[in-house]
Amino acid sequence: MTDIAGALYEIKHLDELAKRDNTINNIHPLVKLIVTLSYIGILASFDRYEVSALIPFIMYPAAVMIICEIPVGKIIKRVLTLEPFIIVAGILNPILDKSTIHIGNLTMSGGWLTLFSLIIKSTLMVSAGFLLIATTGIDDIAGAMSLVKIPSIFVLLFLLTYRYIFVLMDEAERLLKGYSLRAPGQKGVKMKVWGSMIGQLLIRSFNRAQIIYQSMVLKGYNGRYNVSGGKGFGYAEGIYLPVWVAFFIMSRLINIPMFISGFFH
Repeated sequence: MTDIAGALYEIKHLDELAKRDNTINNIHPLVKLIVTLSYIGILASFDRYEVSALIPFIMYPAAVMIICEIPVGKIIKRVLTLEPFIIVAGILNPILDKSTIHIGNLTMSGGWLTLFSLIIKSTLMVSAGFLLIATTGIDDIAGAMSLVKIPSIFVLLFLLTYRYIFVLMDEAERLLKGYSLRAPGQKGVKMKVWGSMIGQLLIRSFNRAQIIYQSMVLKGYNGRYNVSGGKGFGYAEGIYLPVWVAFFIMSRLINIPMFISGFFH
């Protein structure tokens, strides 16, 4: 439970990084959303045996982290927590895929290539998602989703799910703290009280959600997510979007590492 709470609060900390004043944070959220979706979509379009062609795509997250001065350790830490799930998803590839791939004078198992490709692509996609949060913020991402005409109900689900996760975690933390005070020295929670604790958690989180909803209504909430005026479009947006999209397309059409290595042969 502590690990899950820590992971969620780390994401909340990434969201707070978006409030800092720097070049990329000040770019319109819609532009950053389009760049991130283009990045993920182009990565997903690569063949399962492609590995070397993926290397240039490391430049995007690296450049964003350097420009925005985002702690590399925070992104790596969050990505590493998801790596076991990525590895489990592709661990059977070396067993099921017996084909062989020839790379120059090197012969490799196709199954291992698909596993490496899956790990690289998934890691880069997850990193791009975390960086979008760290440079844009959840509220601005929701606003950008509204601007591209994503149905309001999905935008609200995205935004409120993020908000209510922390309400749920706060209540769970209080329950666990109360239980530990009543059972000092006991490790974990006894199985026989799991049911009652989950029930209490649902009731308490529902009550808090009702209070939050009533506060939203008092502040003018009418069931729709209203996009504020926010940032406008300027020179930075006119450079950021075409430069990165052009780089992604070029890296997709040309295997840059193989192209460079050709000069040395």
